[in-house]
Amino acid sequence: MIDFIKVFLLFCFCGLGYSWQDVRNADQSLWAFRTCQRRSSNVDLVKKWMAYVLPDDKETHCYVMCAWSLLGAYSEEAKAFNINGITKQFKERGMNVPKEVQIFGGRTDGCKAVYDKTVKVFKTQLQNFRNAFYGTKESSDEWFKANPNTKPKGTKISTFCEAKGIGDCIHSCSFYYYRLIDEDNLIIPFSYLPGYPETKLKECRRQVQDLAGCKSDALFLCLKNADKAALEASLKQLDDQSKVY
Repeated sequence: MIDFIKVFLLFCFCGLGYSWQDVRNADQSLWAFRTCQRRSSNVDLVKKWMAYVLPDDKETHCYVMCAWSLLGAYSEEAKAFNINGITKQFKERGMNVPKEVQIFGGRTDGCKAVYDKTVKVFKTQLQNFRNAFYGTKESSDEWFKANPNTKPKGTKISTFCEAKGIGDCIHSCSFYYYRLIDEDNLIIPFSYLPGYPETKLKECRRQVQDLAGCKSDALFLCLKNADKAALEASLKQLDDQSKVY
């Protein structure tokens, strides 16, 4: 039974057909934090989140789960933390893995459960986790400086990708930074298009995920055919926001 559970969790985290799962870089981490913060209209609360102050309230509970999910450290489908992924993140950053990581073990179902475990770990390990996931300005800026081929902070996705050139896969650059595809041009299952019908987005992901060739172009065409106006509005919103993520 234990072996079955291990295989099940491994499938949930590793069998989704995309490679952007475990170790996050500073660009991906910044996107995860900012994306989850934008889902709140409470300006004062968001300011607290940005300072890693996490009040015990319903909206903060779900912000914490959102952040872990987009960081690849929690799966809503498996209802479990990805301890293996968190461990890899620390090791990749040349850091010791805190023993408190084991607190994340076991079934963790819903925003409050995720929040409660996070608060327990952060009592002693907040700074270490911030460093591991590039959650400080210093570590983030250092990574961006060392990786000049990444979209810089303060630059819109459209501006960066146009300067980079289109290539054979027209939408690969922009759709990567919109987090619709990963580094290997595979569909990301937790992709989000604000204002775009969720059912149509899921259907297009399903249709495109097993196709050969340039998945970003195929996904763009599917989304456009399903709802052109909603797609254009959504991509414009994401592009405008990308200057400050």
